Amino acid sequence: MRWLTVVLSLGLVLSLVSCQVLPRAPSYIETDFEVPPGQKHTLAVELRSGDSLEGDFSISGAENYIDFYIEGPNGDLTYGKERGEGSLSFEMKARSSGMYTLYFDNSFSFGAPRQISLRYRIR
Repeated sequence: MRWLTVVLSLGLVLSLVSCQVLPRAPSYIETDFEVPPGQKHTLAVELRSGDSLEGDFSISGAENYIDFYIEGPNGDLTYGKERGEGSLSFEMKARSSGMYTLYFDNSFSFGAPRQISLRYRIR
């Protein structure tokens, strides 16, 4: 009986040693916020050189559009200004390490706040 336990344990160890463990895919971070009329909302994300930032967001409210762009650590535009209507997907690769700022710009509006549901991840 003891030998059977030893043989089974050895077999389990050998099978685990030969098993390839896949890394867990980075999960998405989700957040909701409001961008009042005439204002911008920012979100800072720290990236390392070569990291990819990807995500999407949906816009709701009386009017469902907002301007979106990302600035790099030196204030350079790393993801060009784009008007999201209803929703927008984005992806960019960090050229250098540091803080990247996502801008949700509602400064052109004087009447309606925008509700944003953002989902993003770093790979």
